[in-house]
Amino acid sequence: MNAYIVVIFILALAYTFYMGFSDGANAVATCVATRAIKPQYALVISGAVKLIAPIIICYLMRSDSVARTVGSLIKSSALEGISGKEGFIFLLSTMLATLTWSLVSVLTSVPNSTSHTLLGGLVGAGLASFGFASVDWTMVGIRVILMVFATPVLCIAVGFALSKIFTAICRRMDRGVKKAFKAAQVFNVTLLSTSISINNVQKSMGIFLLAAVVCGGADAETFTFDFWTVAVLSVAIMLGLLLGGYKLIYTVGKKIYPLGTLQSVVAQLSTASVALTCSFTGIPVSTGQVVSSSIIGVGMANRINAVRWGRARKIFTSWILTFPIAMAVGALICLVLRAIFI
Repeated sequence: MNAYIVVIFILALAYTFYMGFSDGANAVATCVATRAIKPQYALVISGAVKLIAPIIICYLMRSDSVARTVGSLIKSSALEGISGKEGFIFLLSTMLATLTWSLVSVLTSVPNSTSHTLLGGLVGAGLASFGFASVDWTMVGIRVILMVFATPVLCIAVGFALSKIFTAICRRMDRGVKKAFKAAQVFNVTLLSTSISINNVQKSMGIFLLAAVVCGGADAETFTFDFWTVAVLSVAIMLGLLLGGYKLIYTVGKKIYPLGTLQSVVAQLSTASVALTCSFTGIPVSTGQVVSSSIIGVGMANRINAVRWGRARKIFTSWILTFPIAMAVGALICLVLRAIFI
């Protein structure tokens, strides 16, 4: 591992920590909001899962399709024959754009999709480095841009449908059944933490894959992730969750729609089903987008007027704007660095 790869990996670790800090509490927000689990216990359970799940699924099971998607947004033909320095500036610009816009979002309290910040920065830096034709626009269009709009629609639909089904089945539930649903949220936290962590960790794995290719001469087709790469990234996302999270629990769990026990269970199942499907089909989805949209779907099924649409509109607007803004920042930073160093 040369110095270029080490620097990019350190920046990827910072980004992974930020994902844990910013998005990590999505897995526990609904159960904490309904008081099924105390916040400190929920965070510890979720943190342990976020450490273990990527190692099992992404390393031992070799399920890394999301990482491969991130690594394939720039065509391999555009990366052939470039120098390590040029590849380093491309990825350095990507990570600086990602971290810069993430920091701006935190300081200004602007909602931000961490996934689309990274993907936008990557595409913008690729455009500035290698030109328009270097970007796999089919991949970007289907798995990134289309999913910005399709994922919320899908999650709202799944959350709405599951809520109607569960409400019809449990209309006459007694107190004991309600307690069972409350207890079921402990299992749901584990499932949801797994689905979120394996998708998020793989985004950073995709950056490491690109670094190994453009800075180290590795073959993308035969490249495999070693244990320590996955493990260290898993530690980073766990630490981000444990050191952050409480503010997001309040925002996601209460500000969009006031969830009851049944609604919380349904929102968790909806989120986990969509997130796991995306993870195993190679789609780098925004976990915050999936959680928030599922809650909106559940709210619409129960009492549409109770959904806080002002907050929802602000979140939706941020999802749409994040990718093009990050792409512009990535391109600008890359142009400046190339003018100085190349």
